[in-house]
This record gives sequence, structure tokens and C-alpha cells, in this order.
Amino acid sequence: MHPLNITYTLDTFQCYEILGLKQGATIQEIKQAYRELALRYHPDKDSTEGSQTRFSQIADAYQTLRMHAKKAAKIVQKFDDIYPEDAVLSYEQAQTLVAKSQYEEAIPFYDKALERLPRYANAWLKKGDALYHLKRHKDALLCYGKVLQINPESADAWNLQGICLSDLKRYEEALESFDEATILDPAHGPAWNFKGVCFFMLGRLEMALDCFERATKNHPEFAVAWHNKGGVLMKMGKKKEAEKCYEKAEKLRQ
Repeated sequence: MHPLNITYTLDTFQCYEILGLKQGATIQEIKQAYRELALRYHPDKDSTEGSQTRFSQIADAYQTLRMHAKKAAKIVQKFDDIYPEDAVLSYEQAQTLVAKSQYEEAIPFYDKALERLPRYANAWLKKGDALYHLKRHKDALLCYGKVLQINPESADAWNLQGICLSDLKRYEEALESFDEATILDPAHGPAWNFKGVCFFMLGRLEMALDCFERATKNHPEFAVAWHNKGGVLMKMGKKKEAEKCYEKAEKLRQ
């Protein structure tokens, strides 16, 4: 059972204590404490007894304080202030062009939307995707960085940043991004898959296999992850197991 399936009933005092914070800490302090502790006690990095329970408590404490902070804020904004009509139109035009694989043409429309809505995280994310498809990796990384400034809890942005870094062969940095993605969303199949690819490229076969197994467990229909699992098993000399994975991937692709 994944450690995040374990639940605890915690009051806010316990939550602050678990995260090593004083009561009244800001949301940014809460997020920072959570990231540091979650990475330290993540089962992939800490195999000592009790680390999984500790990891689950940290996650529950963070979620409790995060929801408490959201309720306390009670920020109300008018719809028109958040989504100006011209910004929405530009974003939709960009999305239409992307659907036709016209990535270069889409970027100016994302820029127009972002002129009006500079904190529109999804526009930054989609612009990053368009730049990635154009192999403008450094520009794409800047966009994913913008998303994470606005919303550090975007598992998709962490994952896409990791993929971009992986393409640049910056595997250790990519792994840090995939760590964030899988901490925020333990069932994020693509993040587990690409994390496995990075470990494979670094020659860490056991860790690569574990990632591909997590990807296929969370998403049994994920053909690429089955194929990659077969590849690492073949590299480990486990031919029969590898062939079963290749067969599974082939069936899913039919």
C-alpha cells in the first residue's frame, strides 16, 4: 500500500509541530517546510523503519494546514477581473493552433493572453509545451519556471520541467523535478515513467525498474511504461520477464 493511503486525524497544533513550525506560519513557510521534509523522508530516499509513516504524517499535516489557510483567506474576485474577454479569446486561438501542431503561430497568442493575465499559470504551461515541441528547451524551462512561481503545487509543471531537463541530459536536475511531481501526485504515471528513464540513463537500474513498476501499477494501460520496464529488465538479464512486458506494451498499442 502506498504510504499516502494511510490517513490521520490531526489538529492544526499537531500539524505545525510535525512540520517543525510555529503556529501562525505563512503559507509559503508551510510549503517550504513540507517540501524539505517530504524530500528527506520520501520512501525512495529513506528506507529506515518508520520513514513511510513519517512521510504520510508530513503529507497529511501539509494538506490540513493548506486547507485551513485557504478557508481563512476567503479571497473573492470578480470573474471579469480574472478572465478579461480578450485574454480568453487569445488563449483559445492559441489552443486551436496547437491542436493543429502550429506551435510557432500559437506563441504570439499565448503572449497576448499573458499581457493581460501575467499570472495565468495555464497559459504559461501551454506556451512552454509549444516551445518544447519547437525544441526551444531553454525558453520552455523559463515558462515552466513561471508556472511554478505562481503555483508551486503544479505536479504537471514539475513533470514537464523534468522532461525538458531530461532532454537536455541534465538528469540529476530532472530527477529533482520528478521528485516534486510524484510527491505532489503519487499516482502521476508520466512522472514515474520519465523518472525511470533518467535513472536508466544514469545506470541506476534497480531504481529505474521501481519507477516503471509504479507507473504501470498506477496506469496499467500505459504502453510506453510497460515497454520501458521491458527495456530495463532486458538490461538486467531478465529476458523472460522483459518479453512479457514487451508483449503487454504491444497489446496495448493495438
